[in-house]
Amino acid sequence: MCSVDSVAEALRLADASLGFLNSPAAGDLHTAAVGEVLTSLTDLQAKLTAARAGFLRRFDAADAHDDDGYGTSSAWLMAKAKLARKDARAAVAQMRLYAARPRLHAGLAAGVISDSWAAQIVKWTSGLPAELRAGTDQVLVDAAAAGACYEDLAAIAAYAIAQWQRQHPDPDGDDGFDDRYVQVGTTFGGAGVIRGDLSAECAAAVQAVLEALGKKHGPEDHRTQGQRFHAALQQGCELLLRARLVPGRAGAGTQVSVHIALGWLRERDGVARR
Repeated sequence: MCSVDSVAEALRLADASLGFLNSPAAGDLHTAAVGEVLTSLTDLQAKLTAARAGFLRRFDAADAHDDDGYGTSSAWLMAKAKLARKDARAAVAQMRLYAARPRLHAGLAAGVISDSWAAQIVKWTSGLPAELRAGTDQVLVDAAAAGACYEDLAAIAAYAIAQWQRQHPDPDGDDGFDDRYVQVGTTFGGAGVIRGDLSAECAAAVQAVLEALGKKHGPEDHRTQGQRFHAALQQGCELLLRARLVPGRAGAGTQVSVHIALGWLRERDGVARR
């Protein structure tokens, strides 16, 4: 491993590396190795996110934007870092988020979790009190480092929230159940409409199922995410029925009985007559 002695040298090497990856020379890479490149770039993107958040935190804390005549870090990013207003504000919000969630920042910096996973962990743990998020973040980052997949992390987060809710019932006796509901209606022609308000653990479980079963089936799969998630919901329900995990159902697939008169059948073309 080569050593880097300064931030300037690190940036120069990073620029040269990315320049090569974007050059025609990188096109000579065999297709079989492209997948490894994509996973490596995801890890590098996570480390870039952590680095930017860390430097932006230092920049913001020192009010360094004042030196260039800008009142806020987001205004400075818009003018100097080529960011649109929405993206500049998002960068500052992200910086503050990871300042408050140092375990997630460390996981990104190590390339253990991706930007996407970090954002999901924030959503999953939003139902926990602030004092428990750090420990839960660490558990999830450690699980990812040990090889846990996305579905595993979703299950761990859902379990942590469920355990906390069991141990801390509402003092007024209201467990929040009245706020949770799912309604399934049928419209004209048999089409269905689903509405609901899910608890954090239920939402995490549903999202994990939809994303696991709703993936694209290849480059020829042009369905939208909504269409894929619709198919995933149906497939998930059918898997439960076939696995006999739904109480009161035998788990057998749908059967159709068709009664055809023998005389009519024998009159069809191509039917052997005996």
